[in-house]
Amino acid sequence: MLDTILFVLFFGFLMGAVYLLIALGFSLICGVLRIFHLGYAYLFPLTIYGTWFFMSELGLPLIPSIIGMVIVQLIVSYLIYTFMVKRYMDDEMTLLTGLLLVALIVDQLAAWRYPVQEGVYLQTTLMDGIWQIGLAVAPKQLILASVIALVMTALFALFFIKTKVGLAVRALSQDILNSRFVGLNVEKLYTLIMMLVLVPVIVAMLLIAPIWTVEPAMGWQYMTTAILIAVLGGLGNIKGTIIASFLIGFDHALMCFVVGEPRFMNLSALVLVMVILIVRPQGIARSESLW
Repeated sequence: MLDTILFVLFFGFLMGAVYLLIALGFSLICGVLRIFHLGYAYLFPLTIYGTWFFMSELGLPLIPSIIGMVIVQLIVSYLIYTFMVKRYMDDEMTLLTGLLLVALIVDQLAAWRYPVQEGVYLQTTLMDGIWQIGLAVAPKQLILASVIALVMTALFALFFIKTKVGLAVRALSQDILNSRFVGLNVEKLYTLIMMLVLVPVIVAMLLIAPIWTVEPAMGWQYMTTAILIAVLGGLGNIKGTIIASFLIGFDHALMCFVVGEPRFMNLSALVLVMVILIVRPQGIARSESLW
């Protein structure tokens, strides 16, 4: 019994922290731009396969390949904002359709050029070996990823709470018309957010690439988790996103170590979110606020 509790607490914390990195960007886009970014799934395969492209096709070492991938991500994000988000902000159906198509295109390109049989593997391991608490054993890389996730989330929270730019973004997320009236550069702030949300996703994928499954369609699974967390936490609220990430993490751990059916992880998370939303439709925290 004690061993089971330890497993749930240990792995629930680790998974929840990684889920936090996965969902943080989606939550911010929902909170600031007020759009349900259905194209968010493209960020995950583009991080892995973009890096792999520079390594396998151009023969670059790992670090220059990561830099190249980041540049590609920034360019793609800027183009999406300029030619889709900015242009069709008031046409929600067209915007959501276009964003979804971007994710599908990246997914299909990755599957065509690098099918599962290709065996894509990024050597981004920063810590080798395992760490053991009682009978619970986990890769040190996963523990490092969870620590980095908490630190990065704290930095994001401090940015939005303490800096002038962060306060401007918070004001923008609550009232765009008054933000324009007082002289805030809305376009630059929107562009900043589109770039900023790339950071947690890129960091998460590079950290978990050596220890979790890599496949072209992985973006849809991660986006599903991000949507559940963002909706449960209160769209755009960082505090709510933190709480929701760990709730989903512990829920998944319960399915694995108590129920013994990892296949039920997604189903149980869906039921959990549905039940909480019935009781509290706005989610755990206020969706009108970033914190």
